[in-house]
Amino acid sequence: KSVPVNQLLKKDVESLNFQCSIAEICHGGLVSYADSPVEGTGMSAHKVVSVQVDPGTLRILPYAKKTAMVMGNLRDQFTGKVSPYCARSILNNLIHEAAEKHNIAFNVGAEIEFCLIHASTGQPVDNSLFGNTTTLNEQEGFISVLYEQCQQQFLPVELIHAESAGGQLEVVLEYSQNPVDMCDYIVLTKETILAVSHQFGFKALFLPKFDMQKAGNGLHVHLSIRDATTGNSLFCEGTSLTAKGSAFVEGILQHLPAITGLSLPTVNSHRRIGKGCWTGSVVGWAVEDKEVAIRVCSNLRTKQLDHMECKLLDSTANPYLAVGAMLNSGLSGIIQEVALRPSLHQESSLVAHLGGPPAPLPSTLNEALDALEADSLLSKFFLGDKLSRAYLAVRRHEMERSSTMTVEDEVKEALL
Repeated sequence: KSVPVNQLLKKDVESLNFQCSIAEICHGGLVSYADSPVEGTGMSAHKVVSVQVDPGTLRILPYAKKTAMVMGNLRDQFTGKVSPYCARSILNNLIHEAAEKHNIAFNVGAEIEFCLIHASTGQPVDNSLFGNTTTLNEQEGFISVLYEQCQQQFLPVELIHAESAGGQLEVVLEYSQNPVDMCDYIVLTKETILAVSHQFGFKALFLPKFDMQKAGNGLHVHLSIRDATTGNSLFCEGTSLTAKGSAFVEGILQHLPAITGLSLPTVNSHRRIGKGCWTGSVVGWAVEDKEVAIRVCSNLRTKQLDHMECKLLDSTANPYLAVGAMLNSGLSGIIQEVALRPSLHQESSLVAHLGGPPAPLPSTLNEALDALEADSLLSKFFLGDKLSRAYLAVRRHEMERSSTMTVEDEVKEALL
């Protein structure tokens, strides 16, 4: 919602928190393709939530220069309590609990992939493949303006590079020591990509799988942990993972099928996952292998292990919930001091350790949602009963509609 500046100037800063209200069902009970409430969410239109602003997120939008944007958290209109449907608050609470109870803090980075499409024709701006400079050279003007407008909003862009499909680019956001900030950056960067694309006569396509012969668009996340008091890394020591780093990775692996119910939340999302798709197809990890679900990465400068990457996330997901689910799972592993399973590169020891080959990742949205519902750590303790019920009801409703759509249908709808 937009509030005129002259109205704000009449009131004190605290009154910003009482400018916007909206029916609670709009935050957890509507499908993505229509203004239509879903049955079975446990929500109705009679309850209203207000927005408590986060003043530190205020930004003037360079693509709408008379407008500023500010993030906020949902509160019950009457009690002032945090709404159980506020994803941003859920992630924020997790961060505080990790630091205060366990002295663990998180670092999060992100990579946002998208394709530039001619608005007039619906076709990619070029037909380049991976490692080609075509998009970088021909779209230099777009890339320059995108970077400048991100800078004006203090969005920490580390790199912009061409990817593996025609007109496909990736915006890399450098590490943040606050996961909520990173999720805010993801939202704001995507808004900026859409706006700048429009300025150049393009549409930005974030759809995960737009061509069955192409790898697709992901939203990769890079994670590590540190001591909440000293700031020292807890993830690795030299070329080895620490006990806490190992437990963090194993915690994520133990809950990975359920995590995909949040990080890959559409039928189209699961078209991007599989063997040879650069995402991983089984539950497992390895060092510097880009074909596994969890890749433990080394630092290019120090040559030492530094963090982990997960590609099982895309732009159809709510980043606060998807990133939060990964961090919550990793934290659970640390608390329980779980032992890390052997790397996928250690085939003989892997089979001996697990008694068989690694489990496959969910191949459909239905499997992913079933895994999420059955995972009490994520469905009950992370999401909470109310949000879990609403989320599963909405995603299953969307799944039923999307199950008969082709990739071509999905691309057409995404470009509307």
